[in-house]
Amino acid sequence: MTRQEIPLTGAADAARRTFFGDGLFDWQMPVGEKRHDGWGDFAFDTARWWGTFPRADDPAVPGRGEDAALFAQFPWALGPFHKHPRNPVLFPSPGKWDQGRYGGGVHNGSLVRHADTFHYVYRGEQPIDVKQDSTIDYICDIGLATSDDGVNFVKDEVHGPFFRHGEFRRFSYEDVCLVRHEGTYYLFCNQWLWEDPQNTAVNGTFLATSSDLRHWHRRGIVFPKAARIHRNAVVVQDPENNAVRVDGKFVMYLNDGLMAYSTDLIHWESNEITDLWPGGEGCFAIAGHDPSRPDDVVLFTGGHHHGHFYAIGEVLFSRRDPTRALAYLPRPALAADPRIPHESGRSALPPHEPVSAFRDCIFFNGLTRHAGKWWLCYGGSEYYTCLATAPAR
Repeated sequence: MTRQEIPLTGAADAARRTFFGDGLFDWQMPVGEKRHDGWGDFAFDTARWWGTFPRADDPAVPGRGEDAALFAQFPWALGPFHKHPRNPVLFPSPGKWDQGRYGGGVHNGSLVRHADTFHYVYRGEQPIDVKQDSTIDYICDIGLATSDDGVNFVKDEVHGPFFRHGEFRRFSYEDVCLVRHEGTYYLFCNQWLWEDPQNTAVNGTFLATSSDLRHWHRRGIVFPKAARIHRNAVVVQDPENNAVRVDGKFVMYLNDGLMAYSTDLIHWESNEITDLWPGGEGCFAIAGHDPSRPDDVVLFTGGHHHGHFYAIGEVLFSRRDPTRALAYLPRPALAADPRIPHESGRSALPPHEPVSAFRDCIFFNGLTRHAGKWWLCYGGSEYYTCLATAPAR
């Protein structure tokens, strides 16, 4: 399926505008004491959650298993992914900074191998604990969990959480993109000040650096003078999470028609692009992963997908022009299964009580290659972290 054959229609472009809005999503907004009334709002629905895909496509199938036929048809794509039988691999910690709340827990982190160990740098949520002139009722920080096997994780309670200290307690930190370059880790995430969320001087893509993933140096907002919010930074990286230069520059995908370029991963210049693709937000971007296709860049997306509220897509680009989509998957690469409690808004443990209205929602930021497999950490119902793996070429 090529971008030239199926451009975004007027209806699809309107859907894109509704989806991205002014930089904040409608589903980020709280509904107070009525939040439990929204149990059916974010379930599978082809009328509401088709996204910007062509309406001529077939609808998604809830509960579809590993889709080997899809990846045989599109050999440039990564997959099929197998969900680990011991999911979830990370839970909220009661009474801690990542205790969770209804609709949010521990998720949207980056996964890397450091010192021969899996390091998962993740987002943790809790009810808001600072007074602000805002109705938003949650706040997040970033922490670390490590694992020898990629399944059994131990949270680092000595160094984390990383950023909400002192004068910075008023900010929320969310959705991690982590890359390595010459021994330094560059952590990009979203910083929000809920009482002034459209102020680009303090909101949008935030950067910190570290040599050990435990001690971080704040670099601050990456695009403080931008005309609109720049969020969900996704930096192109290789299978071992090293930042990749394309035509001499590092490349960053951002939400809603924005891309940015840098020579040092600290100072970035962004551009508006007009030739867009379906799939929603950027999750992760990879290059250099298939020796038989050295020019490929694959962008993973998360958003409305043929009926799924949030599912994972894949879009193909080329190093020759990383702004122009060449192809995209017509079915999700990874989607929620309504038969799995922790992927359908319920507690992973009996009696499987509701913990989230996001009953059909999978998003991720973390992928790495190790021992001949892709290891992908994804969010189950925005509340848990789960693991999926796939064969790596």
